[in-house]
Amino acid sequence: MGPELTVIVGDASRLAAIRTGVQFPGRAMHFTTGNVTGAMESIRAYRPKLVAIDAIYAQTADGIAFADRVEALGVGIRLIVRQDGKWATTGRPVQAAPAAPPVIAGPANTRRAPRFRLRAPLDAVVESGHATLVNLSIHGAQVVSHPVLRPNQRVKVGLSDDRERLDLSAKVAWSCFEKLPSAAEPHYRVGLEFADAARQMLDEYLARYCSADPIPGP
Repeated sequence: MGPELTVIVGDASRLAAIRTGVQFPGRAMHFTTGNVTGAMESIRAYRPKLVAIDAIYAQTADGIAFADRVEALGVGIRLIVRQDGKWATTGRPVQAAPAAPPVIAGPANTRRAPRFRLRAPLDAVVESGHATLVNLSIHGAQVVSHPVLRPNQRVKVGLSDDRERLDLSAKVAWSCFEKLPSAAEPHYRVGLEFADAARQMLDEYLARYCSADPIPGP
């Protein structure tokens, strides 16, 4: 089914027009921007050939985070735009580093350093709250946090270590609320950008706890 499927995500006020204005080959699944959790579950389950995202939503913090997560799965992305009174699609533009989340950004476009998966689940403490590491690089990390973390918030981060806890300073690059049917409680998927002083410590930490192969991306 994957090669013949396109997942389309658009603002509720524009989705009907997008349905009729943009044609994709094969089967299409449509989701509003208020249901990106459902869209992501379908993307993981069916592995579509393409995900098309309303360009207006793709410029928001939540939209950037969603697109980054799609790219991390190796699925192609097109943005849906309105040009000269007609609907069209275009590639995702290169994001400037300060404007785009550097944490789980598309590897070829905004990722400043290779990102690695953890060999085993690791906990982190973010502003005295519990979080779980998803992936890590010398510049940043993606975590799942139960306490609310807001973009541009400065936070203290403690990474679990078999020697002693690794304490770092970071900034929240982006934050996305998630409520999954399989999870008992809602949480926030968060991108963290570490302060430059942490890089040497993180090099050693990555060698101890992360896989040797970086996460692939376009």
